[in-house]
Amino acid sequence: MIGDLLIISGCTGVGKTAFSLNLAQYLNIEIVSADSMQIYKSLDIGTSKLTSQEASICPHHMINIVSPFETYNVYQYVKDAQKVIAKIWQHDALPVVVGGTGLYIESLIKNYSFNNEQQTTKLDFNYRHLCLYKDRNATYNAIDNRVDQMIDQGLVNEVKTLHSMGVPDDAQCMRAIGYKEIIQYLNGESSLEHAVDKIKQNSRNYAKRQLTWFRHMDCEWVNVDNGVENTIKELCDFYSKYKKR
Repeated sequence: MIGDLLIISGCTGVGKTAFSLNLAQYLNIEIVSADSMQIYKSLDIGTSKLTSQEASICPHHMINIVSPFETYNVYQYVKDAQKVIAKIWQHDALPVVVGGTGLYIESLIKNYSFNNEQQTTKLDFNYRHLCLYKDRNATYNAIDNRVDQMIDQGLVNEVKTLHSMGVPDDAQCMRAIGYKEIIQYLNGESSLEHAVDKIKQNSRNYAKRQLTWFRHMDCEWVNVDNGVENTIKELCDFYSKYKKR
């Protein structure tokens, strides 16, 4: 099976969600998340999941599919995402992979197999991969502001709720940036102020690693500091068969 695929990647805080939802105003798209933590149920604030209003703009997939008690790996992601993409093609819609987990994206588009197992679905893509970026200081400011918002929205209580559910501190999902630092605070190993500073620093370091990964991939780099209107228009022309009527 072969079909069109658009990928929107970039580091945390660069505006991938806003870009994809902007595109959804003009094209018939369905979004496939490539975020290794948004797959988990009950991890909402710390993973910056969509609001209900954002989620209503177009269909979203590969979000809230795994219990916080479970582990999930890249092999499972590729297998599950390929099935979703095949169904989106059947809807005559354009699948748009959106996220910052480079291993997920690279494994998906290169059809990697793992542990000598063949994927249950073999897909070939006519794909474009856009990587969004902006000024480093602007990225860091966006990250800092996002972390402050997470705290204001109740990240500490979200981690407390996960604890009350019985999710252990060493669960795969609890190792995510934002959760592991709050766990240290709740366990009396740091102050809240120190935990917040650590979340910001670890998020900035993660953003650097993300960009390093994408620099080794075949991407079209899009500077969002210059606005994205021309890029959106070009994509609408390129994918004209998916234009909304």
